[in-house]
Amino acid sequence: MTTDDDALLRVYNQELLALSAQAEKPIHLAEPDVMARAVSPICGSEVTVELTLKNGRVASFGYEVEACALTRLVVAVMKKAIVGKTRQDIAQAGDELRGMLEGGPPPTGDWAGLKILIPVIEYKSRHDSILLPFEATEKAFKEGSQP
Repeated sequence: MTTDDDALLRVYNQELLALSAQAEKPIHLAEPDVMARAVSPICGSEVTVELTLKNGRVASFGYEVEACALTRLVVAVMKKAIVGKTRQDIAQAGDELRGMLEGGPPPTGDWAGLKILIPVIEYKSRHDSILLPFEATEKAFKEGSQP
């Protein structure tokens, strides 16, 4: 039988913490085309994304994260995967992540790094925070809010 501490160690392992550290410092774009902020009503985590777009694809990605290591991990994967992607590509990756959190297969391709979050499946209260970067990105595309 595992203890709660053992379960937390499985979730917050060294690899996850190292990857999440890659999104600790904000990156702001000089002239983003769109930006949006998403806030988790459950824990108060916040993610702001900034995008420049070219021909319907992300040309550059900026962000600021005031959230836990799990949310920062998603942003770290996103910052490596998002450039060159369309709104539909990003939404599909978000849907794959949501599906994984519900017990489905993990995201693939450029988003495969999100599989590190498999141990979080049993922590449903963390799912909202994990999906927050995708929510902010979709909001930026949808609302097209200017900085």
